Amino acid sequence: MNKKNILFLIGNYPAYGGTEIVTTTLANKFIADGHNVTIGSYDQLQEENVNLGLSEKCHLLNLSRPVLSLKNIKRLREFVLTQKIDIIINQWVIPFYATLVWKLALLGTKCKVFSAHHNKPDTNGRIKSLEKQINEGKKHYKFIRYFVREVSRLSLAFCINSSDKFILLSPAFIPVAKKYARVSGKDKFISIPNPITLDVPEEITPKEKEIIYVGRIEYIQKCTYRVIDIWSKLEQKHPDWRLTIVGDGEERSDIERRIKEYGLERVTVTGFVNPAEYYKRASILLLTSEYEGFGLVIVEAMTYGVVPVVYNSYETAGELITNGMNGALVNAPYSVEEFSETLENLINNEDALNKIARNAKNSSARFSVDNIANEWYKLM
Repeated sequence: MNKKNILFLIGNYPAYGGTEIVTTTLANKFIADGHNVTIGSYDQLQEENVNLGLSEKCHLLNLSRPVLSLKNIKRLREFVLTQKIDIIINQWVIPFYATLVWKLALLGTKCKVFSAHHNKPDTNGRIKSLEKQINEGKKHYKFIRYFVREVSRLSLAFCINSSDKFILLSPAFIPVAKKYARVSGKDKFISIPNPITLDVPEEITPKEKEIIYVGRIEYIQKCTYRVIDIWSKLEQKHPDWRLTIVGDGEERSDIERRIKEYGLERVTVTGFVNPAEYYKRASILLLTSEYEGFGLVIVEAMTYGVVPVVYNSYETAGELITNGMNGALVNAPYSVEEFSETLENLINNEDALNKIARNAKNSSARFSVDNIANEWYKLM
C-alpha cells in the first residue's frame, strides 16, 4: 500500500485508557510500516513522565476545550491541508459536537474519515447509571433516561452518516448499531477488532495460584465490586490462592472498604501498572462487566495463557470465548454463586485449567497487531 498520512482523533491523549493504548499500538505499527501518523486530542494528561510507549516518529496535535470552537475547527483544517492528511481515524464518536468539529473542518477536502466505536453501540455509562437508579426505585429518572438515550442515538447516527466508514469491534454489533441509530446503509459498516497491545510471549510461563482482575475500578460498566463478592466465597476454601486487582479508579476506596468488611486477607489492589507481569504469573482472569465493546483484557490474558472467566453479558464475549475450550462464560442473569462455582471447578481441576490455558493462547493469535493492521490496510 502507498504511504498514507494518517491522523487519529481522540478525546484524551496521552492517557491510560484502553482506547488510548489501542491507538498507540496501531500508530506504532502504521509508522513501522512506513506511514506518517499524528494523534490529535482535546485533552492531554498533565502528569509527569507519562509514557505509553509511543514512537518518537509519531506527531501530536494538541487541540483544546471547549471542543466545539472556531479555534479547533481552524487548527484542524489547517493541519489537514498543510500535512496532506489522507485519512482520519476518529476514535470519539459520541457526543455529536466531536463529530461536528471534524465535519466542518473537512468541508471541501478529500480527506476520508473512518470512525471507530470502542464500545457496545446501544448503551453507555450515563444510560447504565440512570437504569441503575431506576432499578433502585427512582422511577422519575425514566424520562431522563429516555432523553439521554435519544441524544446518544442521534449523536451516533450523526457520526455514522458523516463518516466514510463506521468501524465496530464485532460483526455482532453491526445490526445492533443499525437498529439503535436507525441507519440502514449496508456499505457503511465494517468490523475490525482491537489488536493485542502487549508483547506476545512465545511460551506460557509457570503459573501461580492467582486470580486477577485487570481494568478500571468502576461500578456502572465494570462492576468491580462483583469481583470482591465472588472472592469472598472462595478465600477461606482455597488458602493457597490469592486475588489481585490490577487497576485503579473512582471506586477504589469503596473496593478497599469492602475488602476490610469481608475480612479478606489475600487481596491486593495495585493501582495503574503494566499488567504484563501479572498475566505472566496468574492462572485465571475474572471479568464481571455489565457490558463491553470488546474486552481487550480477555485477549491479552489469553495470550499469556491466563484462563478468562467472563460474564456473558455482551455480544463479543461469545466470539472471543468458546465455553470450556479456551475460557469460561457465565450466563446472565448475574449470579455470585454461578461465578464462584465456575471458578471452583477450575481451581479444583488443574489438568483442565492447563488445557484451557493452552487453547486460550493458541486462539489469541488472530488478534495479533500484524493481523489487525492488515484489516485496516484493506479498508484504507
